[in-house]
Amino acid sequence: MRRLWLSLAAALAIGLGAGPALAGPVQVFSDYAVGDMGTAHNATNGQYIGCWVDNDTSSSLLYCEAFDGVAGLTYCFSTVQGLIDTASGMADSSNISFGWDGSHVCTYLMVSNFSQNPGRKP
Repeated sequence: MRRLWLSLAAALAIGLGAGPALAGPVQVFSDYAVGDMGTAHNATNGQYIGCWVDNDTSSSLLYCEAFDGVAGLTYCFSTVQGLIDTASGMADSSNISFGWDGSHVCTYLMVSNFSQNPGRKP
């Protein structure tokens, strides 16, 4: 009977872990960061993730930054127009992921807007 309960608990844990991976806290890895802007906004540990675009008469610059609320702080920047265009799809509850190379130049930017993201609380 004990083995049955342990098997059931393991199956339940695996099933819960297999749910949507879009909404979640900010996570910073060695060459990419991912997180939901709504979840980060609602967090009490100071985590954040986001990007901004700066334009002037001669060029545009994308800058993305993420902090996991503990010790993982990172950033990337780019002048690649495709990445800059992708940033225009961000909303205040977007799930975003960005990567960088050894010089912190952005290598990709993904923006997801789905209803299952928790969204911002006032």
